[in-house]
Amino acid sequence: MSEKFTYLMRGKRAIFVAALPLFLLTGVSYAVQATATSAVSAQVSEAVLQREVAPGIYELVYSPTSKAVFVASTEELTSKGGGTIYQLDPVTLAVQKKIDLPFKPFALALDVRSNTLYAGHTRDGAVSAIDASSGIVKGTLHHGVKDAKGEPVHTRQIVVDEAAGQVIVSGVTDLGFIWVIDSKTFSTNRILRDIEAPTAGLTLDTTNHKLLASGTAAYAVFDTQSWELVGDNRIPEKLLPGDIRRRFLVNTALDSKSERLFANQLNNSEGTLVFDLKTGAILHKIPTGYMPVGIRYNPIRNEVYVASRGSGTLSVIDASSYAIKHTIELPVHPNTISVTPDGQQLYVSVKQPFAKKGEPEPIDQVARIDLQAL
Repeated sequence: MSEKFTYLMRGKRAIFVAALPLFLLTGVSYAVQATATSAVSAQVSEAVLQREVAPGIYELVYSPTSKAVFVASTEELTSKGGGTIYQLDPVTLAVQKKIDLPFKPFALALDVRSNTLYAGHTRDGAVSAIDASSGIVKGTLHHGVKDAKGEPVHTRQIVVDEAAGQVIVSGVTDLGFIWVIDSKTFSTNRILRDIEAPTAGLTLDTTNHKLLASGTAAYAVFDTQSWELVGDNRIPEKLLPGDIRRRFLVNTALDSKSERLFANQLNNSEGTLVFDLKTGAILHKIPTGYMPVGIRYNPIRNEVYVASRGSGTLSVIDASSYAIKHTIELPVHPNTISVTPDGQQLYVSVKQPFAKKGEPEPIDQVARIDLQAL
């Protein structure tokens, strides 16, 4: 990766991510746009299977060791108490096991080498480590940092640098927050605060020992060995002068071979941006659906997958031509994506609309997409 970046002026500009709405922090549905399906499972096509799992599901991962899909669920979001991780059969999506957690989980990541799940407790400023093979909760760690209101700084996303033995957690503050956990001791290695960089979305470049962190009209690059901020690329904050909302690179995916970063621009229907990491230039804009959130790059098939919350669609994109090969309807709010190591199966969490006051939360879904059958 080239070290040519546009640097921010320290002390001059804040990134302004602390005011993110809850659905961006945790994936909560933001509006009622459709009626949830009443079927427990539905064969949408030969390639797509959807199944109701539990209320309050958010991120999900596939474990090749367990040969299972794990899904974080807050259960009833407004209720007190902890949450659950559901273990699903990767073919039928039937529930195989429930793992109870002390706090409500939102983010979820997997250390493949040790088959350890890391669940992020957004509102509690904590992460739990879970043995995915046995379902035993090995421990829960709090970062201990408070915001201006005296509440724990909200965490958002987790990535695992297996070779370096690091679990990296983003936090949502005006000036940036990154929490680095030692995976061997499950203790805090360091916390980066007030670094004047976007830290909402995280993507690892393990080949070059870099972390790419994204947010309001920018992505930043950190060296994961020294933890120095080595670069920061900004784009104009407004797509059009009259726009009310600023551009927000909510989540990203990396093609390290071609040095391209695919970034979902959440606001103003711009779609998914493709950046040249050598120059910081925007190479292309892919017209994915409204409010794109979840994103993954699949090097085996050379495809990019984008879950658009507002449109209720999943886009399958040719990473070379940027053509949208398939648009799959997954109402109401497709949220996060996981791809199997062989690159042939894809899983998506699908949120349902908010429940009306006094009504129980709806049951959220998981979809399995057989990419070979598309």
